[in-house]
Amino acid sequence: MGSFSKKLIFYLRHRYLSFIFRIIAGGTLIFSGISKIISETAFVEEVEDYELLPEVMIDIFAAALPWVEVIVGWLLIIGLLSRIAAGVGALTVLSFVIANSIVLYRGLNMDCPCFGDSASVPTEIALGIDCVLFLMTLQILLRHGDFLNLGKMLFTKHRWGKLLQ
Repeated sequence: MGSFSKKLIFYLRHRYLSFIFRIIAGGTLIFSGISKIISETAFVEEVEDYELLPEVMIDIFAAALPWVEVIVGWLLIIGLLSRIAAGVGALTVLSFVIANSIVLYRGLNMDCPCFGDSASVPTEIALGIDCVLFLMTLQILLRHGDFLNLGKMLFTKHRWGKLLQ
């Protein structure tokens, strides 16, 4: 294994990287979810525009997704059930990657409703953001960093001593 590979693995496994990724991914999911909650009617219409879900599922998906994003985002930021949150977050973001890839494949010229009415994001940029978020949540899931992790503090015997190590 070359020195670049060793350095890359070292940095990808670094405990502080998981913390940074938890904050970035969690914050992005919270912002995205709240933006969709605020503009619920517009979000439902945008989900319809994707033409990926059956009519029956559109309202359920549009109502549930923003709350899943907010809850997963908060769990990631505080580090409570972070592996579960990262797994749900990774699956959620993977669904965005698939949806945006289908839109691009179909050649549709539309913006992603990623952030509700707060920001208009072209599908190509949204796909890039989604891929980065997917990799971040995957790193959190696989590494499970314990730096400033509330779950680690609550569910281990040496609660406060190891939290800041």
